Amino acid sequence: MQILKSIIHPLLLASSIGFVACTERMDIDVSDAPVQLAIYGSITTDTTQHSVTVRQSSNYFSNSQPVGISHATVTISDGDTTFTLSESQNGEYLTDADVFGIEGKTYTLKVIAEFNGITDEYEATSYLPYSVQVNSIKLQPSNMGTHIVDALLYGRLPESNNNYLNIRAYKNDNIPLNANLSDFNIIKSENVEMKEIDGAVCMNLRTSGTTSNKIIIEQGDLVTFQVCSITKEYADYVLNVQKELQGSIPIFSGPPANVQTNISAKSASGEVPVCGFFTAYSKQSCRVLFE
Repeated sequence: MQILKSIIHPLLLASSIGFVACTERMDIDVSDAPVQLAIYGSITTDTTQHSVTVRQSSNYFSNSQPVGISHATVTISDGDTTFTLSESQNGEYLTDADVFGIEGKTYTLKVIAEFNGITDEYEATSYLPYSVQVNSIKLQPSNMGTHIVDALLYGRLPESNNNYLNIRAYKNDNIPLNANLSDFNIIKSENVEMKEIDGAVCMNLRTSGTTSNKIIIEQGDLVTFQVCSITKEYADYVLNVQKELQGSIPIFSGPPANVQTNISAKSASGEVPVCGFFTAYSKQSCRVLFE
């Protein structure tokens, strides 16, 4: 299992945030930041309605829902096909339900919106990496604690990727086990020559405990894992958000506004400060019964 040396070590640095960050001391600047235009969105290989949100950034300690920006023009294009998104509610814009991303293509998000009396066009691009071959995922007791199980991933990395993965999990189909960015599990393979994944720990799951913000799994639960191939830029963004937040997010607030964004305004004036991120990624799923 030599592949563990190239995958599991970086994983533990990323995934352990959810378990040990509460014991670390970190000074974070939580002073009020200027209100910004916040644009977040993605397109994946799933055939579904893909979402882009255009909202006003909220204060770090705010428990109110961010204010949505209405009447924006939002499109996602791969250079050949352009998808126009329709406004849903509170600044959320959705594609049609039959839209899906294609591996190996580069997608461009364009948003034309008025914010603080200024109308501008905002743009971001993202490559959609090729997917991982997922053969199976097994659950076994972890050495991290009595009430924790490890999810072991077996499969193969794609030949043409830079080998960054994000692992998502759902309990009984619709209960997310790591819905927030602070809980995403980012894996990086340091050795791009080693493509086989032979039992790498891709996630740690709790089976009991009193942690209020962690959902536990119990015997008989069906756990669905999504293995997402992501870009280095998005991996860096997620890890920077985790570093800023250290697992403590108010109820409705988004990621900190001072994390570097890939969203840029087309005007040279830069009158409107903007934050957020647009990404494209492929997904492969695997279901495991916890016994």
